[in-house]
Amino acid sequence: MHRSQLLAIIALFLAWPGVTRAQDEASDPPEIGFVEAEGGWGFQLGELPYLFDGSPTRYKHPLVTGWSVGFTAGWFLTRDLAVIGSYQYRTASTREGNIAGVLDRAQGDIHYHTFALGVRQYLALGPGRLRAEFAAGLAFPFRTEAEVDYGPALALAGIHGSGSMIDHYNLGYGAQAQVGYELPVAATSYGNLYAAAALELRAFQSSNNGRSTELDNFVTDLAAVPPVATTAVIDNENGAVQPRQYAVSDVTLRLAIGARF
Repeated sequence: MHRSQLLAIIALFLAWPGVTRAQDEASDPPEIGFVEAEGGWGFQLGELPYLFDGSPTRYKHPLVTGWSVGFTAGWFLTRDLAVIGSYQYRTASTREGNIAGVLDRAQGDIHYHTFALGVRQYLALGPGRLRAEFAAGLAFPFRTEAEVDYGPALALAGIHGSGSMIDHYNLGYGAQAQVGYELPVAATSYGNLYAAAALELRAFQSSNNGRSTELDNFVTDLAAVPPVATTAVIDNENGAVQPRQYAVSDVTLRLAIGARF
């Protein structure tokens, strides 16, 4: 073997790792964003009243639980930092309460939508990534509803069936934070799929100032003699209802499936 041939082989051997690395980088460009769909279940810690527990003088915590669905999209600023936008729909209901002979069932629920913008930070750990995020945003106008089923004792006052009270609230504002972990699942033509689990805490504040309260066959004072069921729409723009604040707070376990592209 001539000396020139030997030198050419050595040069090719030394250059090969760089060529291979360049080819890999060309065929596997850096990820620029992601989208994910998510669902969750958790506790709602908002300002719902306590429930009757068998009698007018005994109460129990409402223990509000519910589920949520939503999606998050993000754009990577660096390999480990992304800006995000998150939409979620949430619903929660209290457990049931009662007053023997007076209320067979009393229950409350809430439904609301939120949208938030923020950042998500990643840290490579084990086979996947640890992630944490913070976002601030809006809770769109929502309502809370209290429902009751009347017992036989109220039938003597001419009150039968069921009743409800619906409070309407304005656009609210707040923030959410999340910490979780994601694992790669598969590489497809649509992106690198992953699954994630996270614990999320959120709080949004709103007011019913200028909104209405709807009463439908609802007894507002069970201690009155005789009790009266009211059906009306009360508008607090006229000062008939005292404006009040409402804090929507949640602690939720969230599961997500997403794709990086």
